[in-house]
Amino acid sequence: MDPAFPLLCLHEEEEPYCYLVEGNQELNYCNLYGYYESQRNPALYFDASGKKVRRKLKLKRSFGKWQKLLSYFYWGKVPVESTWYQVGEYELAELKEWVLRCIKADDDVLTQFIEKNHLIRLLKQARHFEDIYMVLQNAIYNFEDDDSLIE
Repeated sequence: MDPAFPLLCLHEEEEPYCYLVEGNQELNYCNLYGYYESQRNPALYFDASGKKVRRKLKLKRSFGKWQKLLSYFYWGKVPVESTWYQVGEYELAELKEWVLRCIKADDDVLTQFIEKNHLIRLLKQARHFEDIYMVLQNAIYNFEDDDSLIE
């Protein structure tokens, strides 16, 4: 079962953070630390069709004891296979709450080009997943003077 791309990936840690995933090709590689961390604490993905999904990773190659050690230093990324599984469905309010937590815990990644309060106001105006995705994409990648706020 593949999710409906694009995805919003949320990491549920002390200080949660999120990032955008455009397509499956972005998830075909990871470093070994990321692989082992995903086995212990898989990330939560919100897809465009209203589903919450997680993924189980499988290495596409095997590593010996010394190769594992060396891979932390010499191989930046290794190929992985993703198996997706659904963990539930979400309402827009739940997604907004998660993103709001990420914005409040943000350390100038989401808010590097836009004020935190402005971003929160844009998030509250979102009516569906695509609105939230557009707001975050513009905040992260190509924010310019924005007059999208409805006063």
